[in-house]
Amino acid sequence: MSRLLSKENFIKIGEYIYRKSGIYLEEEKHFDKISKYIDKRAQEIEVDSFRKYFFKLRFEDKEGSEFQELMNAITVNETYFFREKNQFEVLVNSILPELHASKPAGVPLRILSSPSSTGEEPYSIVLHIVEEGKVVEERDIEVVGIDIDSTVIKKAQAGFYSDRSIHAIPKDILHRWFVKKPLGYQLGEDLLGSVDFSVRNVFDKADMRKLGKFDVIFSRNMLIYFDDASRKEVAMTFYDMLNPGGYVLLGHAEYMSRIVSVFKAKKVGDTLIYQK
Repeated sequence: MSRLLSKENFIKIGEYIYRKSGIYLEEEKHFDKISKYIDKRAQEIEVDSFRKYFFKLRFEDKEGSEFQELMNAITVNETYFFREKNQFEVLVNSILPELHASKPAGVPLRILSSPSSTGEEPYSIVLHIVEEGKVVEERDIEVVGIDIDSTVIKKAQAGFYSDRSIHAIPKDILHRWFVKKPLGYQLGEDLLGSVDFSVRNVFDKADMRKLGKFDVIFSRNMLIYFDDASRKEVAMTFYDMLNPGGYVLLGHAEYMSRIVSVFKAKKVGDTLIYQK
């Protein structure tokens, strides 16, 4: 069967995706994946050409559901609990005590995980906070998780994880906060619902502003999918969303100093963090 997507049309849809999401699709890496998705999706919505599919995507997708389906197919969600654990340790041992000491009493500390994927990162944040126990006993801490992929947000809200997802959690912590099930592990009731999850596009500035201000933003291994202009745009969005003195933590292969110069780089042990 011939594919609906041609190389010329790949450029068209790639430009559209870039404008809407900041994600740059390389033909060599993404053509086959996008082509298969469009063929499958065209059958589901009963259109027989790329032109008809693209028209629906651009002009008839009033609620954004068709674009959401496309984003769900494109984004890669590879994560597990306690990944790059040293950053969570810096959070509870250095960042939160510093912010707790500097902020007025009664004001909650707010942490954003973007992208949150299926929830392993924000729940890892919560687990480290409750296990450390000191700051959370004296101050409310709110954790928010966002992702452009609606499918992974639903999984995060359900809180059910495979053996692979939980493999790095120490056994005592695993037994304390999870319930073993035949096909995996269910996050216990005490923690389920401790993260406020929602579907968000980091390039929708108005929607991002609705989330409010944060004291810490985790954004690990997202910026590597963007080009320089998009990285700078997201970095400045995060800067605007941070309270004064707040921090951003990136993936180990990402360096804020190569994107924008508005953050102050600090090294805590072997961990590089960025302060507003």
